[in-house]
Amino acid sequence: MGFVRKFIEQASKALSEIPSGALLKAEEKNPWFIPYFVQHRLNALKTSLIEEKDTICKCLQMEIQADAPQIISIVAAGNIPLVCWHDVVCCLAYAAAHPKKATVEIKLSSKDDVLLPAFFDRLSLLDNALLNGIDVRFVNNVHATTQAVLFTGGSLAQSHYNRTFPKTPLLLRTGRSSVAVLKGEETSAQLEGLAEDCFMYFGLGCRNVSLLLVPAGFDFEPFAQKVRTRFGRFLSQHEGYSNAFRHARACQAMEGLSSQETDSALKAFFVLKEEADLLPPMGVLHYLTYDNFAQAQHFVEQRQQVIQCVAGTAEVPFGSTQRPLFTDFADGLNTVEWLQKLSC
Repeated sequence: MGFVRKFIEQASKALSEIPSGALLKAEEKNPWFIPYFVQHRLNALKTSLIEEKDTICKCLQMEIQADAPQIISIVAAGNIPLVCWHDVVCCLAYAAAHPKKATVEIKLSSKDDVLLPAFFDRLSLLDNALLNGIDVRFVNNVHATTQAVLFTGGSLAQSHYNRTFPKTPLLLRTGRSSVAVLKGEETSAQLEGLAEDCFMYFGLGCRNVSLLLVPAGFDFEPFAQKVRTRFGRFLSQHEGYSNAFRHARACQAMEGLSSQETDSALKAFFVLKEEADLLPPMGVLHYLTYDNFAQAQHFVEQRQQVIQCVAGTAEVPFGSTQRPLFTDFADGLNTVEWLQKLSC
């Protein structure tokens, strides 16, 4: 059995066996990581491994030369649980294909430094031989001798790594946002999916929808009711989100802005604001109206470099933004091809 196929088998089991204590500890260190959201993430990753097994095995077939980099470093963000998972899987496959012993360094964010070590602990208990020949290290800082860096984070940190490793291959991914395009004919199930796209992980992921493109006269009430049903208890009971939401409402009142909010569901959980900015503050959901669909398409086309994904399309149906396919590479940068080219 090849490494990737064996990893899929073992990893899907390890994800299921991460102890509840690790979930509680993750929330202790980062209050945004409530157990329900962490479990959603673990389930989504496990489902992806199982359902996309053949695709992943084919995607991760790499031929690595003996003189290819032996030390690969991952600099992880911490906005959602296990956000660096895809990089980790790709780098493990690279290391397994390397003719020599390879090291995968992982610099975790302090916001998400519990779950991945817990996963590797479970993996080692299941099969110690799986990672033979692969040295996985959790580090506080990327070692000066690293030979390649996969980075996800903000622009300031990106500048730091550009300066610190000027001659080292860098795969850089910075913050993006996602949008949804609605036609006003969405079903109840689609609106529930959109609620998940917007509010899963409190909207902190780059694949979370932060702006809605809607036809003129769009009725937000059915969507707001889905938010209430699906996420109301999490949003209203979370101290951080509740504080941010109250602040957003206060700002809206001070600005004297007109609002689409005419029902308690809209008033209770988020602020709707007509604004083109793709990065609204916590507790706020931006929207823009269009008179014809071409306007919505033009808006998206003009912002392709800052949009991670577009919900409400054939490629990304409502409810799937936080369940990306393995081949939905962040920022459109093919991680596997980049790793393979290190060997050229």
